[in-house]
Amino acid sequence: MVFRFRKTLKIAPGVRLNIGKTGGSVRLGPRGAGYTFGTSGQRVTAGLPGTGLSVTHKIGAKGRRSSRRLQEAHLLAGDTQRIPRVWPYFWGALLVLLWLVGT
Repeated sequence: MVFRFRKTLKIAPGVRLNIGKTGGSVRLGPRGAGYTFGTSGQRVTAGLPGTGLSVTHKIGAKGRRSSRRLQEAHLLAGDTQRIPRVWPYFWGALLVLLWLVGT
């Protein structure tokens, strides 16, 4: 049996502090969109409030490693172009767009 623990505290409008069994995090943004940073890394989340539908993109060490491995594979194959990392910009733009629509 697995026990989970999580407590969310609203610090200010659009700012929440999440405390769990393995660490904590801070979430910035309105309902349905947000940027979270904490002990497990950074995430950008966008969703439709009330539907349960959302998408999350993790930003941080794991993303850099996998991107670096992909770049090394391309270099070994003879491709000398660097692969651009556009996903964080895409999710950031989506987050801003959802925030503007919500206001």
